[in-house]
Order: sequence, then C-alpha cells, then structure tokens
Amino acid sequence: MKIAKDKIKHFCACAVVSCTTAAIESLSGVGMGCAFIAGLIAGVAIGVGKEYGDHCAEGNKWDWEDIAADSLGSIVGAIVGSLFALINQ
Repeated sequence: MKIAKDKIKHFCACAVVSCTTAAIESLSGVGMGCAFIAGLIAGVAIGVGKEYGDHCAEGNKWDWEDIAADSLGSIVGAIVGSLFALINQ
C-alpha cells in the first residue's frame, strides 16, 4: 500500500502542532490529560482549517482522507507532547 505524499504532509504538520502544544501545556504544569486534549484540539483545528482553505480556494471536494491523516497525526503528536508532564512532576 502506497501512502500519498500529501497524506504524510498532513500527518506530520498536525503531529508537530499537537506535540508542540501538548508539550508547552505539560511544561506549564497542567496534567497529562489536559495537555493531551489541548494538543489534540490544536492539531485537528489546524488540519480542518487547512482542508477548509483548500476547499474554498481550489474548489476541491472535502477530502476525508486528509482529515483522517490530520486526526491521526494529532493523536500521535498529542500523546508524545503530553509525556512531558512526566518530567514536570
């Protein structure tokens, strides 16, 4: 199975955003759960916003596979970023 480069870009961009957000939240003293949720929301918001922008600008159909890649990247990034809460205990 070959994964399109576009899907990898979506995954990576959302993973970076969600990991960074969750790490910042973790290091600021909130718990792992709150850091995870903050990272997840940030990553998914960026992904949905990008997809909406593509949809409006280019007239493309809404691509649910891009949203799936965004969501998966956001979950992975939020997990990794929220682990910084273990350092801050």
